[in-house]
Amino acid sequence: MDFATKMENHKRENSYVDPSAGKVSVRRYAADWLALKPMAAGTEESYERIMRLHVLPQLGKKTISQVTAADVEELYALWRRQGAMPNTIDSRRIALSGMFSHAVRHKRIRENPVKQAEKPATPIMQVDERALPSFDEISALAKEVGPRLEPAV
Repeated sequence: MDFATKMENHKRENSYVDPSAGKVSVRRYAADWLALKPMAAGTEESYERIMRLHVLPQLGKKTISQVTAADVEELYALWRRQGAMPNTIDSRRIALSGMFSHAVRHKRIRENPVKQAEKPATPIMQVDERALPSFDEISALAKEVGPRLEPAV
């Protein structure tokens, strides 16, 4: 299929993405996304911190269309080398994926590079069952917290 036919198909299927639409820097897109996305104050603060401290220093100068799955995997590897725990990496991945999903929905890029990237491995932690509380200890704790919080125990 030639280029012109391919472009016509994308336009007809409403899947056409103008290549110039993705020529905004990750830094600028992140700022705009955070300003426009409705979210709880705590989430907004967390996402802003993730972008400012952990994403933009590595990806901020690239355009959103230049970011690849390989870039995202390199970012995961950097975070692991810096000592980030798996749940922390996952929180950062969720924020980053949210921003790129927004760019896909708004036809700035064709695909989300975070979804294309291989997710970081989450090691299975061995649990020492001797360190877990007994049923009697859990029952005593449930009694102590009272009826309102007992179901949480």
